[in-house]
Amino acid sequence: MDLDSKNEYIVVGDIHGCIDEFKLLLKRENFKIDSRGYITSAPKSVILIGDFIDKAEEPKLRETIEFIYKNYLHFYLILGNHEKRVYEYITEEGRPEAEEEEKKYYNTSLLLKRDLKLKEKFLFLYNKCHIWLRYRYGDLEVVITHAPCRERHLAQDDELSKAKMVKCESRSQNRGVKLDTLLHYLIDEAEDNRKIHIFGHLSQPNIRRYKNKICIDTSCIYGNSLSYAILKGDTISFNSLPFLNLQKPAKQHYNLLFDF
Repeated sequence: MDLDSKNEYIVVGDIHGCIDEFKLLLKRENFKIDSRGYITSAPKSVILIGDFIDKAEEPKLRETIEFIYKNYLHFYLILGNHEKRVYEYITEEGRPEAEEEEKKYYNTSLLLKRDLKLKEKFLFLYNKCHIWLRYRYGDLEVVITHAPCRERHLAQDDELSKAKMVKCESRSQNRGVKLDTLLHYLIDEAEDNRKIHIFGHLSQPNIRRYKNKICIDTSCIYGNSLSYAILKGDTISFNSLPFLNLQKPAKQHYNLLFDF
């Protein structure tokens, strides 16, 4: 989907239930939120890059879903692999290989199975998700997806390309393999031009950029920070705010991207 370049956009990295940090981010960008959790003034459009659920504590996951649901008209949602997998769990389209996997990686599904009203809100949001979004202004072109992918799949609508933009090669099935080896095409295909690809999914200690490839998942749920890009006219800028320690952080061992 192509975005209206007359608007200014905030592209927010993987939230994973870090609702306090997300609300603070919005307030820092001059959004107004009332006591009921509704956005009453929105000076910019917001793009959530996927994975707004899982890994956090259940009260935070509930609050995250409720907040996004209340304010969905202010948000563009991109489908992350966690939303897709939880959808499969709760609709029984995909059976978990093991209960332990669901508990460890997709804890939102356990919450939604118990709370049917929250489940309906999640399903509503799931059906609002895009696979990719594109912003163009002059010679600047920015494609936004959840996961990195090869150029031939970027902003394409065939089923294989859509799957690749939601989830890249599995790190869990390739433990010990450096990301730069596993996802070598990011380096091979990177160019010094204004055709930018912004993605999340890879949980890095800071924003990682190589030429026109930019990862903005900076691991807020792991106690690090919530980062975002701002698209305004023909410029891109970046900002972040730290984890607020209002919930217990998850554990993470980094596999660094663009480690050179």
